[in-house]
Amino acid sequence: MPSQGRKFIVIGGAGLVGSAVARHLADDGSAHVIICDQLGSSGSGKWANLPAKMADLWAPDDLMKHLDRAWREVAGVLCFADAGHSAGDVDALFETSYHLPRRVWDYAVAKQRAIYWASSMQVYGDATPDLSTDPNVIAGFQPQTAFGRAKQAFDYFAASQGTGPDAAPIATGFRLASVYGQGEGHKGALASLPHRALEHAGADRPLTLWEASRDWVHVEDAANVIAQIVLQGHAGFFDVGSGSLTSATAVAKASEVATGKALAIETRSAPADVCAHQTAAADHSALEKLGLAYTFRTMEAGLSPL
Repeated sequence: MPSQGRKFIVIGGAGLVGSAVARHLADDGSAHVIICDQLGSSGSGKWANLPAKMADLWAPDDLMKHLDRAWREVAGVLCFADAGHSAGDVDALFETSYHLPRRVWDYAVAKQRAIYWASSMQVYGDATPDLSTDPNVIAGFQPQTAFGRAKQAFDYFAASQGTGPDAAPIATGFRLASVYGQGEGHKGALASLPHRALEHAGADRPLTLWEASRDWVHVEDAANVIAQIVLQGHAGFFDVGSGSLTSATAVAKASEVATGKALAIETRSAPADVCAHQTAAADHSALEKLGLAYTFRTMEAGLSPL
């Protein structure tokens, strides 16, 4: 059931995906958005991702206190925090991908509020995407990264609660493909390949990459789909990606087209702790079943200047 005129809490709302989703929700006009995030240093530029229309800004340490106080005004909580993704800190990774949404889950059940979270297509490993809510199906996925395993852990937990008394009224997991776009400058060396390719091409610097194919989705396209699902109150699992695979070489060539400059490429073997080949492309069947409007731009269009 759609939520109208209520507040959505976006944890990680100053990050790449969280901030874009927050802007789409706020711009809809029917929702008020509260951001919960850490901003870091002024030099990182992460502060610039904050949506102008945010209703409030909460410090992460005060999240549960604020939720307990304001729960009557809250329609749902979106968990998009993502510490430790590429930094090698598995404890931080599980804190934001499992333990944090687990705490929010208890709140959502107790107060009967919606919970949404950022999962990942990395949960599939080399398996074919499957949007089933059967916990046994989710347990059968074989993610090849710690990130994918952390996301699988919470997906499994949420699915295992079913529709009984320990379930939230709306529980929705967004299995995100590899996201890129405006708003990731604060990530530095951990920014996406498309972002780095564009930056290196523009600065006439060589780019080191390993050959890999994955589903790349522009952040504004992903946020548009997610905001529709949230505002319309849909539950379940949704793949959020372009639906096609793009090689690292193709990403580099798209950056050359966008900048009009040649990009020198240095190729090396993939690190052992990354998915060298993400063979799964997003399954749009769940979006189509709901009749949601979506378009996913090509890499060339995504990197082209506005």
